[in-house]
This record gives sequence, C-alpha cells and structure tokens, in this order.
Amino acid sequence: MIPVDFYTRNFKAFRSGVKFIGMGVLVLMLTGFLVHGCNYLLLDDSQSYTRLTMHELYETEANIDTLFLGSSHCFRAYDPQLFTELTGKTSFNLGSSAQNYDTSYYLLREAAKEHDIKTVYLDMHYKFLFIGKESRDLVQANIISDYMHLSFNKLEFLLQTSESRQLTNRIFPFRREWKKLGDIPYLKEVFEKKQTRAYRNYEPVIAEQEYYAGKGFVYSEQELDAGAITWWDKFGPVAEDMDSHETYTISYIEKIVEFCREENIRLIFVTAPSFDQYLDVVGPYDMAYNYIKDMADHYEVLYLDFNLCKEEYLNLKEDSFMDVDHLNGKGAGELTTLLARMDSGWVDIDEYFNPCYDEKSADR
Repeated sequence: MIPVDFYTRNFKAFRSGVKFIGMGVLVLMLTGFLVHGCNYLLLDDSQSYTRLTMHELYETEANIDTLFLGSSHCFRAYDPQLFTELTGKTSFNLGSSAQNYDTSYYLLREAAKEHDIKTVYLDMHYKFLFIGKESRDLVQANIISDYMHLSFNKLEFLLQTSESRQLTNRIFPFRREWKKLGDIPYLKEVFEKKQTRAYRNYEPVIAEQEYYAGKGFVYSEQELDAGAITWWDKFGPVAEDMDSHETYTISYIEKIVEFCREENIRLIFVTAPSFDQYLDVVGPYDMAYNYIKDMADHYEVLYLDFNLCKEEYLNLKEDSFMDVDHLNGKGAGELTTLLARMDSGWVDIDEYFNPCYDEKSADR
C-alpha cells in the first residue's frame, strides 16, 4: 500500500514545478514586453524601406512565384509589379541596402517558408563578392533581422552571421540607440512619428525624389548628371576587389545554389547595369564578368550581365540612372521589361549579349 504522504510530497513537487514554470513564462513575457517597448521608443524606422518590405512579404496572401534578391542594385532595378503585369507571374523584390549573400540566403529561406517560389533572380554585383565576414555592413543585416519573425531560421541567421560581441545589439535592437534613452526630445519625436496613421498602416515611405512603390521596389525620379562629376578618378578599380577571394561570401552563394536545387527552384544570376562611363573608369570590367561567369558555369546557372547587353535591346542613357551605379525608375522599367521577355523561355545569350564588355565598349 502506497503511503499517503507519497501523494502529498509529489503533489507539492508538481505544484512547485508548475509555479516555477509559470514564473518563468511570466518573466519571459515581461522581458519581451520591455524589449518591445524599448525598441518602439528608441528606434526610428519611420523612413525604413526594409520595414515595409518585410511586412509586405509576410502579409502577401498570393503566392510569390519569382523572387529578386540582392543589394540596392536589386531593389532599384527590378520592378516586381511590372514584371507580374508582363509575365503573369507574381513576384517580389527582397533586396535591401548593402545586402550580402549570407543575408540573401536567410531571406530566401524565409520567403520559401511562406511561398512556393519557382524562380530566384540573384543579383551578382562584383563589389559584394569579396567582402569578408568582418567587413560586411552589419547595420543592414541588423535591420533585416529586426523584422524577421521569430523562428529557427532567424535564430540561425543571428548566430551564424554575427560575432559574439555583436549578438547583444542584434538580439536587442534598442541597444544600438541606448545612449539616447535620456534624450527626451528624441524619444518624443520617435513616439509621435510612430503614432501617425501612415506608420501604423505601413503606408509607403515617400522621400524627396523617390518612394516605396510596393513589393520591395523603390522608384527613383532622380536623374544622373554625368557632366557634373569631376572626380571620376576617385572610383576604385575592379582590380582592387578582384585581388581578394573571400571564401565566406562564396560559401553562402553555394548555399543558395544548393537550397534552390533541393527546393526545385530555378536560379538565375543577374547583374543590374551601371553607367557605361563609370565602368570604363573602373575597368577592365571583364575581370569581374569572367569571375562571375566562371562561377555560374561551375554551378550550372544561367548568368545575365546586363552591362554586356546589346544596345538594340537595352540602351540606357543618363536619364535612366539615379547615379553611376543605380538605375532610377525609368531605367528599372526598361530593364524589367527586357527581363520579362527573357523569363518566358530559353535565352539566346548570343542574340542579346556581347561576349565581353570590351567588345560592347568598342562598338559605342
């Protein structure tokens, strides 16, 4: 016969355990509430394109067939709404400023959790191929992780792409602006911005010459004035970047390739065009093209470098660029229209592209 005190002891232990778990849950809830409150008061994201992009990614009910990934060269170059109109395929631009390939990889995984993606266009700008883990613009990676939903993918993103000394600022975003905690005017200004209807409803951010156009795309009305640039010699040549072979970056491009294969996603490397005079100055550009082309051939991925596109198919002048390295809205419309035509089937590289940039440059 089991002693009565056996049940009493076990009931007390069970009650203590429940109480301990309850206290733990309560502490976690209070901590979460406190962190959220600090983030709300200290972080001014009222003009953030990334906030709108990530919100729209999660809230989009229609399946995303085509995804664009890359840096600012990406989110200013490929207009997903125009692409959808021309192809009938729902698309989304998940580019972000200074987006490195580790961030692209985790964003791809995040999007694939929400949508059945068929095609990924990965923008391959040579400047981002040779950036080491310590040299990346972690500020932008921070911003991405701020808006990612809590998941194992987000946790892995934080742990795998951060040094230990960076984790606090990434897990607790308000730590980046901790010194402003006593700045009452700043806190008041941020709070007022976040109380507006535009902020609460995720209305598009509108700057002086550009605006968030939806689906991750930013439309710029700014036009390049190449004649006003008197410091062309200040641009760093391609050779400076090519001297460094960064295995960290390449490893994440390989992860993207492997993920797309596993998920049966068509992956295409693309490079958004830069202004011709700029490429002439930083050249020889073919060093960068050949490096990426060899990588694409190795992974058996199609590569479309629009810097080599023949002028009868893509003839971009100053009024199609906002600066030497980024398209404006007009240029993005021209590029997206051409890409939509190519997306429909097999691309005849010889028809659309010169074999090298030097040959295109010689024809001008």
